[in-house]
Amino acid sequence: MHDFLFMEKAGIYIHIPFCRKRCNYCDFFFTTNLNLLDNFILSLTEEIKLTSPNYNDIEFDSIYLGGGTPSLIKLKHIENILNILYQGFKINSPTEISIECNPEDLNNYYLKELKQIGINRLSIGVQSFLDTELKFLTREHSAKEAEDTVIKARNILENISVDIIYSLPKQKINDVEYSLNKLIKFNIPHISAYTLIFDEKTLLYKQIKGKTDLQNSDAIEAELYEFVSDKLRTESYQQYEISNYAKEGFESKHNLKYWEYVNYLGFGPSSHSFFNKTRWENFRSLNKYNESLRNGQLPIVKEHTLTFSEMKTEFIMLTLRSSGINFEKYKKLFDEDFKSKHEKAINELMINEYAVINEHELKLNEKGYAIADEIIAKYFLL
Repeated sequence: MHDFLFMEKAGIYIHIPFCRKRCNYCDFFFTTNLNLLDNFILSLTEEIKLTSPNYNDIEFDSIYLGGGTPSLIKLKHIENILNILYQGFKINSPTEISIECNPEDLNNYYLKELKQIGINRLSIGVQSFLDTELKFLTREHSAKEAEDTVIKARNILENISVDIIYSLPKQKINDVEYSLNKLIKFNIPHISAYTLIFDEKTLLYKQIKGKTDLQNSDAIEAELYEFVSDKLRTESYQQYEISNYAKEGFESKHNLKYWEYVNYLGFGPSSHSFFNKTRWENFRSLNKYNESLRNGQLPIVKEHTLTFSEMKTEFIMLTLRSSGINFEKYKKLFDEDFKSKHEKAINELMINEYAVINEHELKLNEKGYAIADEIIAKYFLL
């Protein structure tokens, strides 16, 4: 395998594991004990300092603060994290620096200060512009607060993404359209639209256990997905991953690294990393995370170096779900011609109108995205 993959600029993810409360649909790792925050910041900076000497010759061009709720932490902490990253890593300009936010945390002062310390992209967890849906999702903000916040943010920063969640129980197409129309009206350049997942680890799953009628059928979910995709495409949004839509030039540089098989480092409890053919993850426990770093040890709980076959499978699975399989990159990574190797699969995808192809890449279309997992399992799992 060639090292073409590792010539591309890498990304850095920071997991901030704090929230004011637990939303019923969330299965991410976090705590609501904000008294632990200062100690976590000490551990996080120690993890960055222990890690950075191993990557002196690597160029990075994206930083993403996710969570949890990163907008909960003080501006001085955010600035400190960014300064330590810049001291330890070779971070190229221009750098995409994103932070996930909740509407209730954002006011004009906070937004301006975020911009001042270098944040140039916001990801705002609105989820809906209907109060009934926000109540169902146990969100803290109202629809009016969400709308006011998005307008404020749009006046201060250009590069904004807003999350919405759809396929709620008994949700109608008109309900989804209402939220989408708000984002289109505000000219939000990036929209992440996720279907509601009833994960076993969530409060929502426990609340609806046995009430299977609350979950939409596959047919209804497919109808809603098709509506979202059609609606956004007609408004000049490009679908560059199954759940992500962007105006030209506003794709998330950082998120694309996950899908296009580019190196990234993760910091913080429960974070994941992928570098030099190896994947690893940190403890999903703040206590174990802090304890490791107090002892001068990296908080890695699991590590796996991928085989050639595993990398090939992952590459196909990830890129086909997003911007498509680049034939040149595939050839440089795996020393084989993708079109020749998968000629039969490509022909069937084209006959069934699930994909588009040119001399450079194979990419699923809207119809193909809707059943991407089935396509990958049927044609490409080795």
